[in-house]
Amino acid sequence: MPHISDRLRELSRPTGEEDLLTVSYPRPRISVPPWIACTIAVLVAAGILVWLGISSRAEPYAATSPTSSTPAPSSLVVSVVGEVDNPGLVTVAPDARIADALDHARPKPGIDLLNLNLAKRLTDGEQIVVGMPAPVPGPAGEPGQGLLSLNAATKEQLMDLKGVGEVTAEAIIAHREEIGGFSSVEQLMDISGIGPAKFEGLKDQVQL
Repeated sequence: MPHISDRLRELSRPTGEEDLLTVSYPRPRISVPPWIACTIAVLVAAGILVWLGISSRAEPYAATSPTSSTPAPSSLVVSVVGEVDNPGLVTVAPDARIADALDHARPKPGIDLLNLNLAKRLTDGEQIVVGMPAPVPGPAGEPGQGLLSLNAATKEQLMDLKGVGEVTAEAIIAHREEIGGFSSVEQLMDISGIGPAKFEGLKDQVQL
């Protein structure tokens, strides 16, 4: 009969199947105290609120940034008509005065400039009339009323004339600037759109 020790040795001999066994090892568990979790949550919430506050203050500043302001014009364009050697449009500096525009237009010798304030600052689109009557206020062509000056009238005043609309008023001003001022009322017929019939209705409403 085999000895007991031999039997035990046989039973404890490796069989080669030991690697197939699955061994489960316990995983360590990390436990965070509740007060630490609450502290972290409060800090995260405070950080979000601070970030939102900074963003809301930055937006109005960007809206009022100086870069959004409209730049000042670099030059002005005015019209000089009447008794000058160089009538027409004149480009001047933003702070220019009537005297600066007249230096370019060169009033003719002997022309009275007392009706002009040479120190007046110019505005863009302004018209300077040299040596001719100023526009007569009020409606023109009615009994007892003065006639409108073709060489001094504005676009709005020309549109008050009977039979003159916006297009015709702009054409009259453009022709006036081109020729340096009207020398006769009949020159109105040189303008496209003003024929003999329309001129008959205008001639008694205007003067030079």
